[in-house]
Amino acid sequence: MRRLTDETVLAVGRLTLAATELEYLLAHIGAGQVDGGLAAIFTASGEPLRAARHVAQRVSADRRDEFFGLVEAAATYLVQSRTAVCAMWFESGSVDAATFDEIANLILRCRGRLQALLDELESTPPALPRHR
Repeated sequence: MRRLTDETVLAVGRLTLAATELEYLLAHIGAGQVDGGLAAIFTASGEPLRAARHVAQRVSADRRDEFFGLVEAAATYLVQSRTAVCAMWFESGSVDAATFDEIANLILRCRGRLQALLDELESTPPALPRHR
């Protein structure tokens, strides 16, 4: 790994926190779907996304495409986040603070849109499957 500027280290931190916040929301979405609830989903690698995808399939038909699209966007951004961080370990991987911040901003916008949709769906009971 090459030596990083303080700015890049801070940007990696912002990206990591944004990605973790998005995974937490995904885990919250699927919390009623497995034994152990939120903690079990959030702490298992890949489980927040899998659980949210499962719930997305059960959202009312009129909102399913939008919900599923946001969950899949979240998946894409989480992969981009991990790829950018891993790129720091390669000589040719010149990833700077601006790149990390750009991905973090995409993640936070996706998280915000997903939270807004979730809030809307929860206010209309038939739209979102209820937790067990």
